[in-house]
Amino acid sequence: MRSWLVIAIVALAASAAATPRQDLDLGVKNFRARDWQSAIRVINPLLYPRIQFASPDDVMEARLLLGAAEYEAGNKDRAVEEFTKVILQDPERELTPLMFSEGAIRLYDRTKEDLKARLEHDAEKKRLAEAAARLEEYRKSLRVYEARPFGFNFIPFGIAQYVQDRPGMGTVMALGQGTTFLASVGIFGYLVGTYGFRSNAVKLADANRVLLLQRIEIGTGIAFFGFYAWGVYDAIRHHKSRQLVQGDDSLIPPEILNPTKTKPAKTSSLRLAPMFTQDSVGIGLGWEN
Repeated sequence: MRSWLVIAIVALAASAAATPRQDLDLGVKNFRARDWQSAIRVINPLLYPRIQFASPDDVMEARLLLGAAEYEAGNKDRAVEEFTKVILQDPERELTPLMFSEGAIRLYDRTKEDLKARLEHDAEKKRLAEAAARLEEYRKSLRVYEARPFGFNFIPFGIAQYVQDRPGMGTVMALGQGTTFLASVGIFGYLVGTYGFRSNAVKLADANRVLLLQRIEIGTGIAFFGFYAWGVYDAIRHHKSRQLVQGDDSLIPPEILNPTKTKPAKTSSLRLAPMFTQDSVGIGLGWEN
């Protein structure tokens, strides 16, 4: 009686001491027997909640068997999950028809194609996001200086101030100089057109009015030159030989502005070739683009 008890205890201990590889072999046996549920019950604890294998190959084999068993048992989502983990670790691994069904192989291959497309899409999104970040950083760092010739300071009607990016003062000069200039030139043109260049053509009855117009003409002319002198002084006081301006996208290199449209740069190479003539033999040297 005691001998049978000892044998039973030894058998239980041996069973309890079964290695993960031995359990996986049992899972393989159940899988080959198409006992999908038994294969799942044996293999699943070898991977979850903690992987029991020391060998990566055993892990891959267990995942493939578990995924295929889940597929055969009707749980396609779980099968795709296990197949995805295998493909991420070993993209070149394939399923053989000796062990797996045609449906499991088809699902595995489709999972591989979908995963490849998704990874390429994610990589492209990441690349474009990085390109957009580089473009924004480049725009922020872009500094463009525009040369400002000294002669621009003598341009009237507020143009010098507008060139200096001072529209407020430019408007003041444009109104002041423009109004006085037009008034003086307009009155001069009226008087010349009406009475000519000689004052003896003015009728006695129009003398006072013409005199008043002449005074306004001269006054507005003096005011124009006063505004002009003020404008020149103001422009010179604020003159800078170069001015920082806002750069546009035409200054950005194409490979940064449009990363999706740029083509790979051509490579150049140095080529050597034998050359033969009637009297000699030599080497030709060429540069190929």
